[in-house]
Amino acid sequence: MYAEEHLPNLMFKISTELPFFLSIFTLLLGFGYAYLLYSKEDKISNIWLKRLLFIIRGVIVFFLSFLLLNPLIKSLHKDYEKPILVIAQDASSSIQDTNIYSHLSFLAKQLETDFDVFTYHFDEYVKEGITTENTGLQTNYSKLFDQIDSRFVNRNVTAHVFVTDGLYNVGENPLYKSNTQNIPIYPIALGDSIQQKDLLIKEVMYNEIAFLGNDFPIEISIESFNCKNENIELKLYDSRSLLHKQKIIINKNDFYFKLPLKVFAKQKGLQKYSLQLNILEGEKNEVNNKYEIYVDILDSKHNILILTEISHPDISALKSVLERNKYYNVKVQNLEDFSENIERYNLIVLYQIPSSNIKSINSVINSDIPLLYFVGANTDINHFNKLYKGLIIQKKNFLQEVFISQNKNFSLFTISKELSNFLLKVPPLYAFFGDYQLSSVAEVLLNQKIGKIITKKPILFFENSSGRKIGVFAAEGFWKWKLMEFSENKENTAFNELFSKISQYLLLQEDKSRFRLDYQHKINAKSSIIFKAEFYNEIYESVNNKDISLIIKDNEDKEYPFVFSRLNKTYYLNLGVLPVGEYSFLAKVEGTDYTKKGVFSVVPFQAELLQLKANHQFLHNLALHSGGKMFFPDQFEDVLNEISNSKRNKTIIHTKEKAKELINIQWIFFILLSLLCFEWFIRKYNGLN
Repeated sequence: MYAEEHLPNLMFKISTELPFFLSIFTLLLGFGYAYLLYSKEDKISNIWLKRLLFIIRGVIVFFLSFLLLNPLIKSLHKDYEKPILVIAQDASSSIQDTNIYSHLSFLAKQLETDFDVFTYHFDEYVKEGITTENTGLQTNYSKLFDQIDSRFVNRNVTAHVFVTDGLYNVGENPLYKSNTQNIPIYPIALGDSIQQKDLLIKEVMYNEIAFLGNDFPIEISIESFNCKNENIELKLYDSRSLLHKQKIIINKNDFYFKLPLKVFAKQKGLQKYSLQLNILEGEKNEVNNKYEIYVDILDSKHNILILTEISHPDISALKSVLERNKYYNVKVQNLEDFSENIERYNLIVLYQIPSSNIKSINSVINSDIPLLYFVGANTDINHFNKLYKGLIIQKKNFLQEVFISQNKNFSLFTISKELSNFLLKVPPLYAFFGDYQLSSVAEVLLNQKIGKIITKKPILFFENSSGRKIGVFAAEGFWKWKLMEFSENKENTAFNELFSKISQYLLLQEDKSRFRLDYQHKINAKSSIIFKAEFYNEIYESVNNKDISLIIKDNEDKEYPFVFSRLNKTYYLNLGVLPVGEYSFLAKVEGTDYTKKGVFSVVPFQAELLQLKANHQFLHNLALHSGGKMFFPDQFEDVLNEISNSKRNKTIIHTKEKAKELINIQWIFFILLSLLCFEWFIRKYNGLN
């Protein structure tokens, strides 16, 4: 049972575990005992001394007996939480011409008396304090808002002053993030919202790998503002010469142009290609007129074997695509007549094999050579299900007509817009009617579409779960796609792209050398340069019992030696930040003949310079959405008044209750001990026991 007594000032209270009314008996016990002791005591003649000893004995006995009730003393404490003000400053390079440091320092100093002021500066990262340096390579609003939400959750936040130009290039749009605390945001809009004259290379789409002697595509997006009637020139260079030059006339102020190019891969290895637009008179931002890309050109001759037991126009259509690549040797062979060593081939195509006329193909299935299955009417599905476990088809003994649907989340290789449009209108294929059970690790590019219903039944997918690449095309009749495209466009660009990329993906194999090096070919300025390495013993176990050295050489042939750190069973090296330029390197496993050579470039980061027009409309919407208000740099006094007079500007009182057992309070013990000693001394002095 629990009872408590509130003292008049309500700042503390006493409670006991046993019923509180028992304290009356402790009081009676204490003073009753004192009365029996001193009522008939006649050795003390001084009546006031006798009364004092009576009170002392009564209090001591009362308090000791009261402690048996295990009393607690509870005190109330009040904490005052001032309203919180958060000031966040954009420190990215898009506002490098703006100096706002002194204004923010003034604002923070004026408000720190009435507020707990927390200051931050941010770019791609969030750091405490305000800064004079605007050098950030990216701007991430969502990371800032997430950190503020997590740090000040359930706190007394009055306002968030947000000093920026409204431009971000990383992370989510904060307008669509939940403001869990409903904090009013007061943006201070920096920068110029008037679009300056600007010509830029906005984006370049390309494949990072191409084959020597082949053409590979580059798609360039060019954008301009306030450049109407200007004549511009785009140039494409490799490391040695000018590859392409094209003049373009800008016919309107807001101009957008997409230019597809084909580049011939004439030199193997990692190749740098530079795109340049001429600089116009009056153009303020010149950095975004240049763009660099890196393409790894592979020099390899691949042998491709197509095994079949039937003649089919699909085979001719596929063969015509593969033979366009002069680095492919393509051979079509009837399974009955095939007796070669399969190890000489880099890709094996099984067209409607295994068939009903089953011949053992265990040597093909059990090898580690990439496979491409084509499933059709001649395929023995029961035997196929036994040979390949990635797809199980429970067929109903007949084929049905199916259209196709592209999986937009496919990530193994890129699909051009032209190919996507082509796939929307291709004729139907023929696939087995039945249930399809697909491996969970498969990457599907094309699914069956029956009428308007998109099914989960795959037509084209890829799997690489066991270190061996396998592709499956579970339908026949794609030869009609080639005829349709040619009849419409007089060329087979999209059809060739699809099957070229299928073969290219399957042929590219992982590095199986004992010494492997992982690094980026293009690194943005002010970003750390990371090298990772792996070394394997004779049975391909990862080991790090040897040192690995790295020598970096810059444009002036100055060398910088480094040694990798050992991390678990791998190697790691952080070179830090290097100046903009091109570098070559030599990595060597000490005590062995294993080496790796390569090049990389440190390039200026362009994300912050692609767009310099401030987005004040976004800041206005952000303020409106949060219940705040947008200001400009010359309105700091208005910001000060707005926050000071805000209805949210309130101090919160937090009341805490602390409990302590009375028996553990030391000063009470010493008082009782002093009283006992005093009573004992007086009694002894007066000859009492």
